[in-house]
Amino acid sequence: MSATALTNRENEAMRVIWDKGCVSVSELAMATRQGASQTLNTLRALVRKGAVDRRQQGRQITYRPLLNRSTAQTHALGRLLHGESQAGGTGVVVLRESDIDPQDWADLQAEIEARRAKRAQG
Repeated sequence: MSATALTNRENEAMRVIWDKGCVSVSELAMATRQGASQTLNTLRALVRKGAVDRRQQGRQITYRPLLNRSTAQTHALGRLLHGESQAGGTGVVVLRESDIDPQDWADLQAEIEARRAKRAQG
């Protein structure tokens, strides 16, 4: 996977692809409520970043994930904690309860509390 972080739209697309396992442009467009052109552009970006693989069988083109969901979540949390978000260190990450392991959540909360305590001291 490229060092380039996924955009919000790409993350939304990846969630659908992970849940379904394999999607066509029209399936992803319906699931994300985006136009086919915008969806195709998102998928092309994901292919360039190495997050998905494009497969063609006859006239049918499908996309399947190459990026592992847990790896993507770990990288996103790491970027957030180390201030490398797209908003210059003040980003928002929206996670579904099923998106994060309970131990990772506990570790994240502990890290946030440690940083708050350090900020309060200094």
